[in-house]
Amino acid sequence: MWRWLRRLGMAVLVLVVLVFAVSGAYLGWDRLDPERLDVAPPGFDVDAAGVRTHVEHWPAARPSGRPPLVLIPGFAESTYVWSRVAPLLAADRDVYAYDVRGFGFTDRVPPYDLAADTDQLAGVVAALRLDHPVVMGHSSGVAIALSLALRAPETLTGVVAANGDGTPYFGTDRTSAGRGPRWLLVDPIAPAVVTAVVRHRAPIRSIVAAQCGPGCPTDDAAIDRWRAPFLGPGAVDAFVDVIRSPLIGLTDAQETAIAVPTAIVSSSEDGSFSRPQALATAARLRTDLVAEIPGARHLALLGEPERFAAAVTPLLDALDRRGEERR
Repeated sequence: MWRWLRRLGMAVLVLVVLVFAVSGAYLGWDRLDPERLDVAPPGFDVDAAGVRTHVEHWPAARPSGRPPLVLIPGFAESTYVWSRVAPLLAADRDVYAYDVRGFGFTDRVPPYDLAADTDQLAGVVAALRLDHPVVMGHSSGVAIALSLALRAPETLTGVVAANGDGTPYFGTDRTSAGRGPRWLLVDPIAPAVVTAVVRHRAPIRSIVAAQCGPGCPTDDAAIDRWRAPFLGPGAVDAFVDVIRSPLIGLTDAQETAIAVPTAIVSSSEDGSFSRPQALATAARLRTDLVAEIPGARHLALLGEPERFAAAVTPLLDALDRRGEERR
């Protein structure tokens, strides 16, 4: 028996060494022959709390004096996720979206934690000189929006939580949150796996289609909009640093302390943020402004922009009124 155990141990050791060797060799080849995509995103850069931050702006089609809207992408997203719905939301107000530090075309500047992300959002609002904006976060971006509402409630008109509840745990069993095969995140395995994924359209197309639904653009040009930010110098290493960092988010108790008017939008087919979770979030935030998009998925903002805008617009109108009353 001991002989078989020794053989098994030796086989495992050889396999581990082989995985490390192949991963290292793959990264070496990638650095010798990197793939770069000539995808220039629209927009401009601002200095947001010391971070060069990429911003896009959709001016109001019919200026009305309504508070501007700032859009925050979620995990591994860029301003691209807002590109189809933002023009619809800009019917009567200025709309801005920016890339969160570590993602998109913003500089990769650690630490990748909620405090630094909140600093960046506050820096964007200050750099753009926005007067009491509404901020809307998608997925993990909700945590950043709510964090600023908790930190500086006097600066905001309202917050929209889209497909996320602002905690580190949404979509998971809270008793097991944070557990998992952490050994997969070591060098050079994690960077090699991420590099292998982003160098090819097929896995990105599969991920996007699953989260977005049939209405989502999945042609080569659209998929390259997803891939391009991850193919820049240092992008994969930064992404690995982000996923090694603790999940960002507020506690339930912190959310109950938020005084800024809030609203929530969810999608009925979103496996990471269900209707019961949306209602539980509404209870913590003490809001009755809750909308659901039937048949939509996690990336409804990109896959079904018209329906997403139709669900969000009444919420924005209500937040404008409540924010004005609050001031």
